[in-house]
Amino acid sequence: MYEPSMSPALTWVGEPGYWLVDDPDLSRQVLTTDSFSSSTLTPSFDRFVSERVKEECAFLLDVLSRWFVDQDPPEHTAERRLCQPHFSRGLLDQLAPDIRRIVVEVMDSLPDHPDAVTDISRPISARVIGLALGMGDVDAAVLHRWSDDIARFVGAVYRADYAAAAQRSVMEMADFVERHLTVRGDAGPIGPYRGSDRRQNIAAHTMMLFGGLETSARLLSQLIWAVTTRERTNRAGIDDVDDIIDRVIRRFPPIKFVTRISAADVDLHGTTVRKGDLVLVSLTSATDGPAPALAFGAGRHFCLGMTLTLLEARIVLEEFLARYPEALVDTDGVGPSDNSLYHGFERLPLRL
Repeated sequence: MYEPSMSPALTWVGEPGYWLVDDPDLSRQVLTTDSFSSSTLTPSFDRFVSERVKEECAFLLDVLSRWFVDQDPPEHTAERRLCQPHFSRGLLDQLAPDIRRIVVEVMDSLPDHPDAVTDISRPISARVIGLALGMGDVDAAVLHRWSDDIARFVGAVYRADYAAAAQRSVMEMADFVERHLTVRGDAGPIGPYRGSDRRQNIAAHTMMLFGGLETSARLLSQLIWAVTTRERTNRAGIDDVDDIIDRVIRRFPPIKFVTRISAADVDLHGTTVRKGDLVLVSLTSATDGPAPALAFGAGRHFCLGMTLTLLEARIVLEEFLARYPEALVDTDGVGPSDNSLYHGFERLPLRL
C-alpha cells in the first residue's frame, strides 16, 4: 500500500488513487519524458464503459480512441504530422482579418448588459474554430453542443446517457465532415484534414473541435475578467495585451490538469511512481519567469492550436479594451465554472 507523499509538489491521493503533480518544474518533467504515457482515454473505456454502451456506441468509442492526443509514438507522431501544416503560423496569419471581422461583428451586436460568456467568448470561440476547421457554415450553438456532449462523456465515461448524446453529436459532425469537407473539399482557408482513413479524418476534426472550442472560450472569459475586475490597481491598456494573456494563462490555464500513466517504475522527486499509476499533472505555473507557461502543455503533446488561440485572444482583448476601457464585472451575477477540469466562468455579466 502506498504511503502518502509529504511533498507539496507530488502527492498521492488515495481515493480514487492517483499522483498529483503540482509544481511547474515537475509538471514539465512529466510532460516531456517518455516514462509517462498519454494513452489514458482508451484504458478508461475498457475499465469503466459497460458492455452495452460498448456495443451501442461503438462508433463513438472508435472515433475517440483515434485521437492522437491520447496516443504515444509512433501513432501520435504520424497523425500529428498530418494536422500540423493546417496550423502553421503563415496560414493562421491569413485568418487574422477574418478573426477580427468575427470579433467586431460580435461586439457590434452586444446587448446593453452583456454577459462575457454567452455574448462574447462562446460565440467568438465557436466562429473562429469553425472558420479554422472549415465549419464556418455550422451554427455556433451547434458547434458548442457537439463539443459539450463530447466533453461531458470524456469527463464521465461511465455515464450511458452521456455516451448516447456524444455519439449522436459525433455522428452529426461526421456527416458534415464527409459531405462538406471530404467530398466537396470546400474547407475554407486552412483546408480539410485528410487522415489515413474515414474514421481517422473524423477523429481529427472531433479532437480539434473538443480541444480548441471549450479551451478558447474559457480563456477569453478569463481575460475579460482580468481586465474588468475592480481589484486591479491599474487599468490595462492595449499595449499590455501580451502581458495580460501571459499572466492569465500562467495563473488560470483553461484546462487545470492533464493525465498521464506511468509507463515504467519512475523515480520522481525522490518518490517511486510505479508502472501503471495514474498521474494528474497541473498546468498552473503561478509565478512569472523565463520558462514558458504550461497552459498549452509541453513536449511532443504541445498544443497545435496554441498560435490560433493566442491570435484570437489578442484580437479580442485589443477590440474589447479599445471599445470598453472602463468596463467592469457585475460581481453579483458571476457564476464560476461548474466543471472541475476547467478554469473560467459560466456567467460573467458586465457593465460597459
